Amino acid sequence: MIKNIIAGAALCSVIPAFAATNLVTDGSFESAGVAAGTYADFTGTDLAGWVALPGSSIEVRNGLVGTAQDGVDFVELDSTHNSSMQTSFDTVLGQTYTLSFWYSGRPKSPFNTLNGGGIVPASSNGLSVTFGGTTVDLKSPTDTKADNQWKEYTTTFTGTGQAMSLMFSAIGKDDSFGSSLDNVSVTTAAAAVPEPATMALMGAGLLGLFGLGRRRNRGR
Repeated sequence: MIKNIIAGAALCSVIPAFAATNLVTDGSFESAGVAAGTYADFTGTDLAGWVALPGSSIEVRNGLVGTAQDGVDFVELDSTHNSSMQTSFDTVLGQTYTLSFWYSGRPKSPFNTLNGGGIVPASSNGLSVTFGGTTVDLKSPTDTKADNQWKEYTTTFTGTGQAMSLMFSAIGKDDSFGSSLDNVSVTTAAAAVPEPATMALMGAGLLGLFGLGRRRNRGR
């Protein structure tokens, strides 16, 4: 069950700690092998470690409309329409884990043809995170910068002794101009600790996320 969630400022200063094994297969999507300046769509189980839900595709970009937070590849889940992707990992009963991922609204770009100036409205952005029976909707303001403005979200939870699933879905306007996801990890030890000024404890469960999130409970 999820204990708490912390929203770290984008590209915040961190204090190095010891390395930890990521239980999420290809959390930075580097196995996609997308050529620089291009993108590719993956369906079914074509992207290592991830499943595109039926009717969905996972769009992986490399230096196109933004740059990655980690490595060179990152995901956009509104390729031709809003879509969802899921992964799962085994856990040890009673073990404490840290879940972390990075999220950004779609940056300003000449490829954005919704309106003049290449700026995508906030209504086109949006990402939902489903984990531990709870879904949180993350919104993003209109982004006027020419690159992704990554923000880290992280939470701790206790292992059940069984496989646990994690799903990300696009929730903005279904217009092919969605927000971005990168560097998803589940570890038994935090790889970095945000400085006190850049983090805030958000209480039990997946809650407000600095006012960006809306919680929805789902049955398992």
